[in-house]
Amino acid sequence: MSARRRLCRWGSWFAFANAGLLAVVGLRYLWHYTPLEPWVAWPYAAIAYAGHLSALAYVPFVLLLPVIALVPRSWIVLPLGVALASAALSLLVLDSLVFAENRYHLSVITFTILEPQTWAFLALYFLLGVIIEACVARWVWTSTAEPPRRRVGRYLAFGLAGCFLLSQFVQAWAAPHYYVPVTAFTRYLPQHYQLISTRLLVKLGLVDRARAREYGVVAALHRSGDSALVYPLAPLKCEPPSPKLNVLLVVIDGMRADALTPTAAPALSALAQSAVRFEAHYSGGMASRAGMFSLFYSLPATYWDAFADVTQPPVLMDLFRRYGYQLGLFASSPIYRSIIALDRTALARIPNLRLETSSRYPGSSGRDRTLTEEWHEWLARRDPARPFFGFLYYNAAVAMEPPDGYPAVMPVPPGAPAQVANHARYLAAVHYVDGLVKGVLDDLERRKLLDRTVVIVTSDHGVEFDDNGLGFTGHNTAYSEYQLHTPLLIRWPGRRPGRILRRTSHFDLAPTLLTGLFGCTNPPSDYASGQDLFAADRPWNWIIAASYNNFALVEPERVTIVSPASYEIRDRNYRLIPNPTLPRDYLRAAMLEMRRFYR
Repeated sequence: MSARRRLCRWGSWFAFANAGLLAVVGLRYLWHYTPLEPWVAWPYAAIAYAGHLSALAYVPFVLLLPVIALVPRSWIVLPLGVALASAALSLLVLDSLVFAENRYHLSVITFTILEPQTWAFLALYFLLGVIIEACVARWVWTSTAEPPRRRVGRYLAFGLAGCFLLSQFVQAWAAPHYYVPVTAFTRYLPQHYQLISTRLLVKLGLVDRARAREYGVVAALHRSGDSALVYPLAPLKCEPPSPKLNVLLVVIDGMRADALTPTAAPALSALAQSAVRFEAHYSGGMASRAGMFSLFYSLPATYWDAFADVTQPPVLMDLFRRYGYQLGLFASSPIYRSIIALDRTALARIPNLRLETSSRYPGSSGRDRTLTEEWHEWLARRDPARPFFGFLYYNAAVAMEPPDGYPAVMPVPPGAPAQVANHARYLAAVHYVDGLVKGVLDDLERRKLLDRTVVIVTSDHGVEFDDNGLGFTGHNTAYSEYQLHTPLLIRWPGRRPGRILRRTSHFDLAPTLLTGLFGCTNPPSDYASGQDLFAADRPWNWIIAASYNNFALVEPERVTIVSPASYEIRDRNYRLIPNPTLPRDYLRAAMLEMRRFYR
């Protein structure tokens, strides 16, 4: 054999041997995995486990290939291979220990918060790994000295590659089907990335998204709960006062805090005079899915997948149903869209759930108008002997779609930038929705229900129009003040109006309602990340905001954005901070908060 061929043969068998070592170390992940349907989940878990850890084991070999091609010297390649394999082995040992203790894996951000003694243990693991890997490398080198008589290694490599690809295809199929026995397992695999897109399967005709969604929701409804979740942490002890108050929750999609002005929102500004106005209120997300999750659950939206996989509703909605509330739930956009999926989370397991609004009027403003009309009809025919929970979710503001010919609220100078024109349309849409909400409030007063109804007005997130000159527009683009700071008005019968200047968040809504509406005596930490808005007087030092694939630690003067492989820190004006100091104590607390409800 040539030197390059022998080194490649050694590297391949060395990677295979390391796959076995990693598989032994990784058994700790399987120890904590409790599938929902063992007969289905375990075969997939075994295939995915073998394929994924083998892929990790072959990474050092792939890194060695350029060295083998350029410098085919065993005294260079073998020590380098031992060092790379030892690093992979020691990191997996540490990751398995971290996961067993905290239920999260090592990442760029978790590395920054490791204690000094943990680094010392990692160095010890590496040294032990060097000894083990050196022995394995020498044995493999000796064993591969002769040319192979059979192509066993090739078949083994193809088999492991097949396991990896098969698990990727199954995962891509399972995601649109909401098939938890498959999707739940990926959380147990370190550095797992979905490489095969569901869109590819749709293009190939292997997945029908609409049918998959229906099948997945039905399957999820038959599950009793995810064994990975402990929610709430303790049984709720509640005794609602009598008579029970009605609740009306109005969410104006995309309404940012500074849009609540007499010019853009005259009706809501008038409501603020008889309500408690929270001036520094923040959403738990910069997009609808995360924002609505944080509003209903009062938990970080990093839990979204775990709750959505098993259609686990929030304790707030469970209590509304337990105590006989009539549910009037009206949303402008389809609630089953993946960007929000309320049918799998906040509004899950509700019989005959209204999934979308059909309107004879055009656009988002037309659907907003129709849902308001249908709300009035529902309210008129409800059972007056029972309390109600109303939920009105408006969309015209975020879509920037006022009705055609609707009067402008903000003039647009000739030749103004596109974002100025968009801002003007946005404010006109806010004004239009404000008028619809005024009709809802007037109707409650006419029916003499206003003084028996808790009225809550807020938003899921804000909208940005390049306000800071940094190029961020719309929503789900930045954890900025404009996309996270939302209005919150609460008109609670018997409570005096006023203004709350301390920082509050969506994480505080569920504790406020469970305590004040249902008389629950549990500490809010049993089911939420926040506190009762009316009982607490301390602002938050940090909150967790989220999007679809990352999260941020939001402090009053800065925000730390955490992605799977990187992080960045920005100031209050969302400008990058050079050479920042990581808020390690806050990050440790945030990581704890994002795992408290996992077993």
